[in-house]
Amino acid sequence: MISIEHPSIRSAVVGLGYGLLPLHFVGTDKFALIVKATKEAILTARLNQEMKLYLVPDSSKGAYSLGLITAFFDDHDEPLVLFTPMYTGDELQSDLIGVLSQPAFDVFFFDENHREMMGVRVRVNNAEQVRKALQQALFKELELENVGKDLEMMGTWFGSRSEMDDATAFQLEFKEKLYPDDLAVIDTNPEAYDFNGAEGSPAVTSLERQEPGTFQERDIVAFLKRAFPADTIFLNPVRLDTGREFCDVLCLTNDVLLVVQAKDSPNTEATLRRNINRKRAVIRSHIEKAAQQLRGALSYAKELEELKVRTSSGDHSLKIRGQSICGLVVVRELFDDDYRSCSAPVLSLSRECALPCVLTDFPALYMMTMHLKSPVRIMNGLVQLCEIGMDNGEFPKPRFLGPPVG
Repeated sequence: MISIEHPSIRSAVVGLGYGLLPLHFVGTDKFALIVKATKEAILTARLNQEMKLYLVPDSSKGAYSLGLITAFFDDHDEPLVLFTPMYTGDELQSDLIGVLSQPAFDVFFFDENHREMMGVRVRVNNAEQVRKALQQALFKELELENVGKDLEMMGTWFGSRSEMDDATAFQLEFKEKLYPDDLAVIDTNPEAYDFNGAEGSPAVTSLERQEPGTFQERDIVAFLKRAFPADTIFLNPVRLDTGREFCDVLCLTNDVLLVVQAKDSPNTEATLRRNINRKRAVIRSHIEKAAQQLRGALSYAKELEELKVRTSSGDHSLKIRGQSICGLVVVRELFDDDYRSCSAPVLSLSRECALPCVLTDFPALYMMTMHLKSPVRIMNGLVQLCEIGMDNGEFPKPRFLGPPVG
């Protein structure tokens, strides 16, 4: 495993959003590639034994290209994708050309919490053709204010791509496992157990997940720890008066109370191979259920001076009067053309409770906590998303340009 053989690589992966990170081995002409992606994308790659890269043309600049889209085909029409905009003079451009010009190389897949989940040796189909295409490609100068527009153009092109575009994509075939891929990763770092509710809940993860809830909740806690101190986070708090779970994750500081309700599906081949309509229906059902559960939690919390709950760490009496309260629903994924329908139950909840409530998917929460690393910043971000959602009838997809602060 690359993270064991070269532990310093992990620090680079920690600061990486979703995307591609070329590795150049010093003193050689060899490159490898790190792919940071969702668990769904990584499992899809393993099931398909391939991934595809598209060199995206810039329709506004004639002969220029915008960058690469990496696709994992769980569904033909709406595969899971990573966007890698590229610009002239950027080291990413030259290093990616170095990687993809090789007829074969190693690829290492990491998830959002920087855990190495799979390593494979791939073969590039039509390697010489790929090398020529990349070396002849022209890219624009970087203008940070235009990156958002470039990403939108990449998405538009991919959504209307032709069969010829699919046929000419760079295909990376998996030829050899670098180590067994049925891994269970156990995090023994003290930081994995320093929040309320960690006792009796080992920090174990795996790529295939038959029962998603516990895994997802621990992953969400890991995200939120970038913004909240560990002692302000409570996993699976249970009301002392009823013995029923209050929410999935609760964050409480002297100023804010964040109540999180999360829903996920198993990460299995059967789930990934569902048709797109079935996936949409499942997501909508999850949102309805989560909004109903969150409604009960927020309505109860609004009337209290003190919230009494129990976690595996013990009993807690939490003073919540005067805190700014926000509700958050987190689901597996949201489809770009389904935001309005999916937003409706959570926007309705926000109006009913007269509190900011936000719907987001797992990847968006990951990116938010990468960039908004304090309780005030993330709460301000959530309130802003809620306000935009109220004004437009649907929540926006949060987007961040540039590296995370710090």
